Amino acid sequence: MCIIILLFEAEDPADSAPVFSMHAGINPMAKQKNLHGIAGLILLLISQVLILRNIEPVASWFYYCAWWPYILIVDSIIYKIKQNSLIMNRRKEFFLMLFWSAVIWTFFESVNLIMQNWYYTNVIPSKTIRWIGYVVAYATVLPGIFETTELLEAAGLFKENRVKPLAVNQGWLTALFALGLICLLGVLLSPRYCFPLIWGSLIFLLEPINYLKGGKSLLKDWEQGTVRKFYLLLTAGLICGVLWEFWNFWAATKWIYTVPFFDKLKIFEMPLAGFLGFPPFAVECYVVYNFISIFRHQRGWEEDNYRLNQGKRVSFPVKVLSFLLGLMLCLSTFYAMDSRTVNSYWPTLQELQKISPEMIARLASRGIDTPQELLRKAGTEQERGKLAQELNVAVGELAGWKKMAELAELKGMGTVHANLLVQAGIEDIPSLAKQNPATLYPALMKLYQGKTTHPPREAIIRIWVRAAAKTLRNN
Repeated sequence: MCIIILLFEAEDPADSAPVFSMHAGINPMAKQKNLHGIAGLILLLISQVLILRNIEPVASWFYYCAWWPYILIVDSIIYKIKQNSLIMNRRKEFFLMLFWSAVIWTFFESVNLIMQNWYYTNVIPSKTIRWIGYVVAYATVLPGIFETTELLEAAGLFKENRVKPLAVNQGWLTALFALGLICLLGVLLSPRYCFPLIWGSLIFLLEPINYLKGGKSLLKDWEQGTVRKFYLLLTAGLICGVLWEFWNFWAATKWIYTVPFFDKLKIFEMPLAGFLGFPPFAVECYVVYNFISIFRHQRGWEEDNYRLNQGKRVSFPVKVLSFLLGLMLCLSTFYAMDSRTVNSYWPTLQELQKISPEMIARLASRGIDTPQELLRKAGTEQERGKLAQELNVAVGELAGWKKMAELAELKGMGTVHANLLVQAGIEDIPSLAKQNPATLYPALMKLYQGKTTHPPREAIIRIWVRAAAKTLRNN
């Protein structure tokens, strides 16, 4: 309901009083305390300490605990530099951006159902909370990129950059649009080989439209001899990409990549070559948002076009239709993600088939109800002996539970897939490390016959085997 209200309020022309008056030199927001950055910094520092200790719920919700504070911090710095920022002065646009950010990233999630370049692990089991979590997480994408871009701009980066003006003509526009269409079709028809083209296809497809319709346009900038915004976006994309991957690496609930051909050499969870996709992705987000702004009479998130054409209103049917289409895209994609992109949910000992209900109850009475907690309290031989005595169970049986817990925790495999491996005769990490993914995959597929859940892909099994081998090397 809040999103609907924000969507309809974001362009209310009745709110026409300028937030910053260039003529009077007065900023009505100046009396407000610029404290949101301090709050964000405190939250980020606390979250970093808790994630290093693997303390819940921060461990599972770390993406939110990192990115929302980051947005607050960057916005506060921007306001400190130039007394104008998204949250402090363009707040309605900021809230509207959250809606479109969730919709735009959901579009890429829908394309990933075809590309299958990444998957999620250790996701919350509750569908309602999970879907709300999708929205809250995806809502950070555009603000993160655009706030970083504005910070770099406020800091004066690329300020003196000039290039030879480009003579844009109809031939250029037609060629770019055709290229964008070819790139998008290539991704959809041959995702294994054309998947990188998704991180640029919408630039070529929509930028000519933005130019022709008089909206914010990178081509217009180039026509005037400047590509500063383009460079700022590329830089912001790389910064955000590094932060996305850095913070994701430490989180319990996370994404893992299965990118074809580039899945061996990685920094954090991202294949090294994959970092090349973040700069054009930032440009793509900018172009898509400018395209949306065309239907809002050129109003956008930047300081120079935030209050354009205030006397013109977006019609009520267009607002409702855009919201409904965005909602339909999100709900249908979330439904498909749960079976295709989400690989595991929060694991519990109760789901491990080798542990009897009676022992589950005894473990729970001692505060052990997850594989992670079992590993923590039965890590050493001495700890296992003590726990086995308390549970009145053989040490060997407890050691078997520990091996299953290690499987379940390996690369977010989860209890469902750990049980599946045990059914296939793979009961511990050393056994998994010896497997050939190409032969293990069909064996697991046979065990999956008749099950309602989606089986793991061969690319995911390959990641498990490599992680098992790495664990043995490190031990």
